[in-house]
Amino acid sequence: MMRSAFGSCEAHNESRLVVAAGVLSCAGCAPTVDVLGVYFPGWLVSTLIGVATAYAVVWWSGRRRGVRGLAESGVFFLSVLIGVALAVWWILFSGFQGHS
Repeated sequence: MMRSAFGSCEAHNESRLVVAAGVLSCAGCAPTVDVLGVYFPGWLVSTLIGVATAYAVVWWSGRRRGVRGLAESGVFFLSVLIGVALAVWWILFSGFQGHS
């Protein structure tokens, strides 16, 4: 039996199994969006809308003189992406109740 800084391997493997089971049990609860007959998870749709909007905002602000340096920042793009994606998720899926 091997030992690690976190305890025995068996205990570490059991904790991984518990985490995996928890993640997989919630996978069926996510809302889906029908796009041309194909169902996509809601988080993917929100992320794609966030990427497209963030790209448009960065492109638009990159054309303006006062904020060109901000538009070139990866942190700015990432923060706009996360903000828009979370806002879209909240607006589209705030009333989602899951399977009854």
